[in-house]
Amino acid sequence: MRFVALVFFVFQSFLWSCTVCTNEIPQVNVTADVTSQKEKTVFEVQWRFHKQFVDNLTQYDINENQKFEINEKLLIQDSLESYLKEYHYLTDIEYKHQKKYTKTKYVENIKILSSKLLFDDKGMEFQYTFELPITLKNSYKLYLGFNDERGNFNFIFKNMSLDDYPHSYTLNKGFYFAEILFSDPNIIEKKEIKPTENEDNIISKEIEQEKKQESILSILEKKLTQIKNNLKEILKDIKENNNITSYLWLLFFSFLYGIIHAIGPGHGKSLVSSYFLQQDKSYLKAFSVASLIAIVHTFSAFLLTLVIYTSVGFIFNSTLVDVEKVTTKISAVIIIIIALYLLWQKYKQRQKPVKFVAATITTNKLSPKVTHTNTLSCACNSCKTTSTDLGVILAAGIIPCPGTVTVFLFTISLGIYFVGFVSALFMSIGMSLVIFITAILSITIRHTATKNTTLIRLLEYGSLFFILMLGVILIVI
Repeated sequence: MRFVALVFFVFQSFLWSCTVCTNEIPQVNVTADVTSQKEKTVFEVQWRFHKQFVDNLTQYDINENQKFEINEKLLIQDSLESYLKEYHYLTDIEYKHQKKYTKTKYVENIKILSSKLLFDDKGMEFQYTFELPITLKNSYKLYLGFNDERGNFNFIFKNMSLDDYPHSYTLNKGFYFAEILFSDPNIIEKKEIKPTENEDNIISKEIEQEKKQESILSILEKKLTQIKNNLKEILKDIKENNNITSYLWLLFFSFLYGIIHAIGPGHGKSLVSSYFLQQDKSYLKAFSVASLIAIVHTFSAFLLTLVIYTSVGFIFNSTLVDVEKVTTKISAVIIIIIALYLLWQKYKQRQKPVKFVAATITTNKLSPKVTHTNTLSCACNSCKTTSTDLGVILAAGIIPCPGTVTVFLFTISLGIYFVGFVSALFMSIGMSLVIFITAILSITIRHTATKNTTLIRLLEYGSLFFILMLGVILIVI
């Protein structure tokens, strides 16, 4: 039963490793005003960012007074627009005949007439205006949508209006787009607004669907978000009041964050459990490996935070995803090398002639136990650090967590660097605990199976195959 439970645990961890830990994508509410003119059409677009997203732009608070001055606001706007210009302002526009097959006029480039960034108590609003050399006319369709394929923004189309068009039209509004169908000019002038589906119904249906499909993984993600928000509030209080109670809460929530993060998605647990099933290691070795994995994982996030903070990058999620992809590939290569090396070691061991060595058993009257016994093939590496140990530590810990980066970034922006390191330390302790328990479970299963030669070989070669496949799949995905 223990063996089955362990296999299930490893398999579950492996499935979770195919997902990524990312920051929550900020929601952007969009409204658009379209004005029909004789030989052109003018578009005025407004993006409304939530206040919580604006509060996270702490790296732009250069003087650390927890508000944005004029020069800091200009930095935010420049960073935002430099990204938008590269990706066509994340705006999709099509203009074509409704029925006849005609070449779609898809706008590949938007020339902005004016743009500005406004701040208020509700958050931030980005406004931009552009025009296109198209004339709105009968039987045509205008499509306007917003999409960020890099996953930095989640657009929700709130409202769209059409001005100065003298004939009938129909407006269809979806979740992130809207389209206008222009009708026969001979029809009596009227404006018919026909939403594809009520937006509130769409959102409520999605919420109901999420509740039905709520999994352990989604619950963990929500808990991580809650804890991260708690940490931000505590860090603010430490900055303002320097209260000892806030420090204690910081340690608690940092430790809890580390535990929940380690329980969640990641290939680290799969690698560690398989490695300790394959290798004859001690509990002390499990503790040291688990601790070093957590330290490497946390401080890789810290180093990435320094890079982001010094480069003053506006778009975090896509940057983190790109870094995660690169580090995942590096981790996969290390895992494959580990698997091939261990297979080579197994092959060399089988080629050596069998030597029988007399067993040496020492006991202690106060604590009678066997300290060490040589057998046909002693694979005891409990007392030394091997290159494969270091490979496992690096492969499991090199991928930084975006959530941890957010906490680090917030700490640096507040100027409380020492507090950030303390928080990182307790995150590492929380992660180490979960990884250590995983390793302990694997060691226990292996020790239980040592009485059965067939089972121990099955565990060793099965674990090697699993490690190899884990590396291959991480390269492919």
